[in-house]
Amino acid sequence: MPFFQLGSIGPIQSFGIIVAAGVLIGAALLRRYAEWHGVSDDHIRGLTGWITVTGFIGAHVFDVLAYQWRDFMQNPILMLKIWSGISSYGGFIGGAMGFFFYVWWKKLPARLMADIGIVGLLPAFSIGRIGCTVVSDHIGAIVQNKDAWYASLAMEYPTNLNMDAIHYLLAHSPEAAKHPTVLAWNLGFIELLYLIPVNALLLWLAFRSKRRMPAGFVTVMVGVLYAPVRFFLDYLRPPNSDPRHFGFTFAQWASFLAFGAAVFVAIKILQNGKAAETVTKTSGEAQARLRMILKEDEEEAKKKGKGGGKKPVKKEPLPKATVEKEPEQKTAAERKADLIAAIKREKKPDDKADKTSETKDD
Repeated sequence: MPFFQLGSIGPIQSFGIIVAAGVLIGAALLRRYAEWHGVSDDHIRGLTGWITVTGFIGAHVFDVLAYQWRDFMQNPILMLKIWSGISSYGGFIGGAMGFFFYVWWKKLPARLMADIGIVGLLPAFSIGRIGCTVVSDHIGAIVQNKDAWYASLAMEYPTNLNMDAIHYLLAHSPEAAKHPTVLAWNLGFIELLYLIPVNALLLWLAFRSKRRMPAGFVTVMVGVLYAPVRFFLDYLRPPNSDPRHFGFTFAQWASFLAFGAAVFVAIKILQNGKAAETVTKTSGEAQARLRMILKEDEEEAKKKGKGGGKKPVKKEPLPKATVEKEPEQKTAAERKADLIAAIKREKKPDDKADKTSETKDD
């Protein structure tokens, strides 16, 4: 592939724009999946916030500890410079810590909430890899056999680029320094190619309405599918580019542990897990019902506004436990919570029969 590198739009980096888009798209998918399972707005916002914040903090902290230890010992303030280096596995660990704290704090079903979180996190992370691809800064090892079929997936990096990875490659390959370009792996692109079918498979498993998987299964499958590939991708990095700990990089050790834990938990879930209950048969139906009811609420509020009427007399607030709001006084989030509760009550007997059969199949 020819070399390309998106720069900045004014003071805003293209990588940051793509990552922000990934967070927004991931959050939208997370919300859709959560609403399908009757989770309240408060928990959707809380889970998203905790995973996002602790994920970014963990991504930087573990990057410093695993990859910038020497610089950190010389300049401890580096730990506070959250923009100077992030690690994907560090983000996973940090996000998991935030997730477990929030679930424990709010006493929520861990398996369902894990699937809700991963449905947002996986696409957001994958879109972030688009950012890594287009800035072309995840430079891997030199591709020695340019005639091999896989060489078409590598990138022709100009040798005059002022990048540490290019300097390293040229210093350890005098032959490559004689040419205007060097054929090397764009590791962000290679990982993105793998993540696209992984996203397609796991989102299909998450959102399908029949033969639904037990709660938590989608989450552990991310570990089963992602960890081995990430382990071997580190062998495409330049030799000695990352610190080795007993022969493996931090990412390889994390992949090894994540894969083992994911396989163990997947077996347990398949043995005794059950599919989480949904408020409607499909997520699309839940969204349609939500839009319809909220639209009706808005139209009713407009009619009451046009009809005039006396202004409500201001009253002293009652104790919180005894306050009962009128429909027009409720927020959109409160109306949505009422709707989800109503959908649950309206579930038909045949829906329950379908649910029972699905659980048995699982």
